[in-house]
Amino acid sequence: MDDLTNKTVIVLTRYNENIDWLRYIINFVDHIFIYNKGENENFFKIFNLNDNIHKITIQRLPNVGRIDHTLVYFILEHWDNLPEKIVNLPGSVMMCKSKGYYLSAITKKLKTVKEKYKGFYSPRFHIVSSNYNYTINDYKAEGFCNKNDNPFIKSEYPDLQTWKKSIIDNIDIKYVAMRGMFVVCRDNIKHIDKSIYENLRASLSIGDNIENGHFAERIWAHLFKQFV
Repeated sequence: MDDLTNKTVIVLTRYNENIDWLRYIINFVDHIFIYNKGENENFFKIFNLNDNIHKITIQRLPNVGRIDHTLVYFILEHWDNLPEKIVNLPGSVMMCKSKGYYLSAITKKLKTVKEKYKGFYSPRFHIVSSNYNYTINDYKAEGFCNKNDNPFIKSEYPDLQTWKKSIIDNIDIKYVAMRGMFVVCRDNIKHIDKSIYENLRASLSIGDNIENGHFAERIWAHLFKQFV
């Protein structure tokens, strides 16, 4: 791949969703990496891939870890050639109004997201207390096109805090961002030791419908805002 260091790219995790909505954001970024974890390649009905092929890379990945695994995979694969900014997005952007609003907010904020203290933006962002914790006993995907019968896999750890302390760090969680839709700058990624991303990849590779994925969704703001 060409040098990415001065580019803004989208890392998009797609299962079986239609992703015609790319037409709303493609002109705001330099390149789009589509990672297909689904059973088909029916990506588009309206969007003309041939007219935009120079800005798009498509790769198939195993159906594990959902959007969080994809981001970790991209970071580790491009560690020495990370883009200036990564826009992390799920294929399900247009499955509900709120995600559509989040996409719009991200496009408006792209230029103002800068390294370090302003190097992370999520439209669904929360400041939480230091004793914030989380666990879930079962889960099924919300959208009709990304549902499957894969059983829910509980974590080997009893809750988010135990998982985090084992594979990430002992720093109090202050920030949580939901939905996996955000922008992050390279410095905010590489401020974290590479071994943590390797730990995350292992934790997210055990299956598709996993509790560890729900933990990871809640960890990105914590990791990427540690300059603050």
